[in-house]
Amino acid sequence: MAEVKLTGLYKVTVTEYERGWGQRTDPEDTKLFTTLEEAEAYKARWEEGGTPDYFWRASIEKVA
Repeated sequence: MAEVKLTGLYKVTVTEYERGWGQRTDPEDTKLFTTLEEAEAYKARWEEGGTPDYFWRASIEKVA
């Protein structure tokens, strides 16, 4: 099996917050991108909208 090196990528992790339930991270919403611009666009899409009781936040991490 060939080795895959995950360097130079940007990992976006999305966390869902709901009042009364707390927070959770869905692995299916976590994505890897080759450029920071793509990662920032994905993050921004998740952080649109929501309510004070139910919203999402995303974080970007560079995979070294």
